[in-house]
Amino acid sequence: MRYVIAFSSPKRSFLTVEMAAKQAKALGAEIILLRVIPDANKVGIVAELISSDRPVDKATSQINEVVAKLTAQGIKASGIVKVGEVAKTIVQSAIDLKADLLFVGTTSVGGQSFFLMGKDPIVHYLVDHSPISLCLVRHDSGEGEAGEAELDSDL
Repeated sequence: MRYVIAFSSPKRSFLTVEMAAKQAKALGAEIILLRVIPDANKVGIVAELISSDRPVDKATSQINEVVAKLTAQGIKASGIVKVGEVAKTIVQSAIDLKADLLFVGTTSVGGQSFFLMGKDPIVHYLVDHSPISLCLVRHDSGEGEAGEAELDSDL
């Protein structure tokens, strides 16, 4: 089995990585962390003018750190950083990687009547367009901060 995790940072993706790691360990699945950096050329002229390789370098460093922790737990893990339209690139990458399951973190919807509407357009897009089964991992505000300390010790 192959799991792809839509990764944003060690802090923000902690619960998603933790959930996928538990499943991967139990089932002997491989984990691929996928970080998609928005394409500065498509975001706007200001973003294009100030763009650099720094976001890609930082994302690569963060992914390598989490991959090392997963590997230390005996989980086969790797990471990829891509530049593009975030939601579309996540879907296409999961297809290209032949993922069996796509793990995605969601945010708290605080008072909205429908689970994914409005607050999380990327997750909403993935629910509507991904041919890969999704595991949505709810991230309520504040949980990532406590989880980061655990990430260092558990992963």
